Amino acid sequence: MITICTFNIQNNFKNYNKNKSNEIVDLLKDKSIDIYNLQEVYSKIDKDLKSIFRNLSYTINGTYRFLIPTRFNEKNPIITNKKVISQKTYHLPFLPSLLKRIMTKVEIEDDGKIISIYNTHLEVRKEKVKERQLKKILKILKEDKNPIILTGDFNLKTNKELFNKFIEELNKLGIEHVDVEDKTLKISKYHRAIDHIFISNSFKLISKKRITDLDISDHYPVLIKIDYKK
Repeated sequence: MITICTFNIQNNFKNYNKNKSNEIVDLLKDKSIDIYNLQEVYSKIDKDLKSIFRNLSYTINGTYRFLIPTRFNEKNPIITNKKVISQKTYHLPFLPSLLKRIMTKVEIEDDGKIISIYNTHLEVRKEKVKERQLKKILKILKEDKNPIILTGDFNLKTNKELFNKFIEELNKLGIEHVDVEDKTLKISKYHRAIDHIFISNSFKLISKKRITDLDISDHYPVLIKIDYKK
């Protein structure tokens, strides 16, 4: 069984203190998370997380969107206790928006199988930019022959035609959307998620839930458990 979590931790650079990093790690320990995919990880929290994970059997994988780590320079790390075979950061289309967007990829070995893990955070406002980013992600996934786990803050709900077309295209690749059936952005008026997890149909879904008792972000973490189909 593999436990997966996606969590937009919120970039509160000015108000950050180390307790936030400790709570992020406590969630991992409490839920025995194997693949922990975070978004909006900025330099201050990245430094503290690396220090904490140095004493644990986990690696933090992924690079920043820009070369220089500033307040607005985030990464989407994949934190895992599995054996890492390779890692890569893809740069997604972003113009005319000024904020670069990336997708982190890690190949892991588990139970004799190679699995591709992806983690991303898409454009907030411009629909045309989101469309181009989704097309780039689809192109990357179509070329991947491994079982796939894709997570991230997509800034899209399941009532959006653009996102449903993306789901349909992933279905053609044998990759299924896990619907958490409620909001993941706390301030949202609607009971629809913007943080999503997709899994190859070679996995079976065991359980899914939102973690609603953390106050360190404006998002709820999404947690699922999967196993291999026999």
